[in-house]
Amino acid sequence: MTKTVPGKTNSAETTTAPVIEAIKGYLEEDSMRFSQLDEDAVELYMQGNNLTMHLIIYLHNNHLIFRVPNFIRNVELRRLDILLFIMQVTNEILDIRFEIGKDGKSLSACCQHILEDGLLTRKQFDLAMMVLVHMVDDTFPRFMQLVYGQAQPPAGQTDAEPVDAVSETEEAEGNDENDEFAPVVDDDEITRKIN
Repeated sequence: MTKTVPGKTNSAETTTAPVIEAIKGYLEEDSMRFSQLDEDAVELYMQGNNLTMHLIIYLHNNHLIFRVPNFIRNVELRRLDILLFIMQVTNEILDIRFEIGKDGKSLSACCQHILEDGLLTRKQFDLAMMVLVHMVDDTFPRFMQLVYGQAQPPAGQTDAEPVDAVSETEEAEGNDENDEFAPVVDDDEITRKIN
């Protein structure tokens, strides 16, 4: 518990107003519409390539939190494949954190910026926004694949035979050709058509 000295203001109070005012200024510079939720919180909507995100920016314990709450809702998320994907993403991008709700049926994302000196530069703001918005938008299709994709192998198929397994003959030949790209072809060979 912190004690307040008469005649001095609490440090959290002194950092709240300037930081939120700076954020509002950055958003206005970019002609972005936002709402002020509280003296230390603003909200806005961001349109990505894959979804529209509800973004809340607020101060908490001298940290500036950028949060996209419940961008996935009403589906069971406490599954190994989903948890492994979350671990993979957070291992690769250290600035982002995914949070599964207490009921296990909602997913939020956030990143934070520590306000040691009570200031937030434009570059720091842009970086935090970019990391969160792009990571949520980029990972959303994969989350949807995991949530609504095939969770169990079809009847009669074992774990030793995954659905998209490469045949042993292709593996032995070292054929790592991908259907998305046309193979390199000599003049003597006929190129294959790609749909």
